[in-house]
Amino acid sequence: MRRRFFADRVDGKQAWVEGANAAHLARVLRAQVGQQYELAFEGMAYLAQVVAVQKDQIGFDLIEELPQPPPSPEIELNAAVFKFDRLEWMLEKATELGVSRIQLVAAERSEPKLVAATEKRLPRWRQIMFDAAQQSRRVDIPELLPPCGLAAALARKFAGRSLVLSEDPETTTMLAPAQLPTRLLAGPEGGFTLAEFAAAQAAGWQPVSLGPRILRCETAALAALARIASA
Repeated sequence: MRRRFFADRVDGKQAWVEGANAAHLARVLRAQVGQQYELAFEGMAYLAQVVAVQKDQIGFDLIEELPQPPPSPEIELNAAVFKFDRLEWMLEKATELGVSRIQLVAAERSEPKLVAATEKRLPRWRQIMFDAAQQSRRVDIPELLPPCGLAAALARKFAGRSLVLSEDPETTTMLAPAQLPTRLLAGPEGGFTLAEFAAAQAAGWQPVSLGPRILRCETAALAALARIASA
């Protein structure tokens, strides 16, 4: 299977990969004139042939547009901030699972120092998501939004179903896949407070469960995304 890269520029039948991606192609993959790769740009994928190799720029001719599967329904993850090493892993895997957008949330039980430190980490996390999108052969890169308060996250408009993960399977329905735009609210370590959970329900978010086990933050979010994406 051909490797796929995101193009930085496309002009008619020509395209360019630049910067770190170009350096990887030139030095690690030893790209040569005449080799073929796939390029993704603005939601489209193309078969492309290398026509020029420089250390910081690779030029391509676009040969043909490649067929793509029908677009999946939008999936948005609203994730409370938690420990960065596990959060980074979740961002990578959520990208591979097809998430459209990730809104970070400052919940009551989110560590304030972690929330304050997220702004400096956003470029690194966006690069992680870029790499994961490229590796998993996506044609788009999910959006990563900086942390907002829970009230702001709950109040945002969304054309689809809004779900909040609950740790109480006896009083909530099991999460079921559906071919609908879906946004999911997942809590921090220790979960949401009762007041936060009540606020989510009052704002129209439906409580759903993954079953009787108590899962770590990243495990719960990814298990739910996998179930949603399987529809």
